[in-house]
Amino acid sequence: YYLALVPSQLRGRPKFMAWLAAALEPLDDLNQCLATFNYSFDLDSAQGAQLDILGQLIGQSRTVGFQPSGGVSPTLDDPTYLILLKAKIAQNSWDGTIDSLQATWQQLFPGGRIAILDNQDMSATVILTGAFSSIVMDLINNGYIVPRPEAVLYQILFPVLPVLGLDANDDFIAGTDRGHFS
Repeated sequence: YYLALVPSQLRGRPKFMAWLAAALEPLDDLNQCLATFNYSFDLDSAQGAQLDILGQLIGQSRTVGFQPSGGVSPTLDDPTYLILLKAKIAQNSWDGTIDSLQATWQQLFPGGRIAILDNQDMSATVILTGAFSSIVMDLINNGYIVPRPEAVLYQILFPVLPVLGLDANDDFIAGTDRGHFS
């Protein structure tokens, strides 16, 4: 690119053009390398070792500190690790309001819902709906996914859908004919 900007008076000098090309080549290589950074370390396109490096930067290891149920390995696969990394970012930037948690939950689990009931005694009941794998449910139960204010005790519930409710009839809330009381 820069060689094309050289004025025509200097283009006819082969030694100058060779010197300039040699001086610009490392900068061009660096520019090409930097151009790949956005793609290589974009959270949505990263895989394998790239996710591990992003995990180091975010402060979340691929290996969790508990033994998951069902004989699942504590070293997470890429899709589950990506959810965990996004949850860690959300926890670090959460402003503590339930409304902002709703938006974050929709990004982590599209179509899922979260409801938090403040019990007014430094505890809260968290009701989660959506399609969760067993490892994701273990991550939620062990405090890796849902942001929690310090010193607040959470009781996590995964109700059977649809939940019994009135004035709504969808996949999550239904009346007495379809809704489950759980």
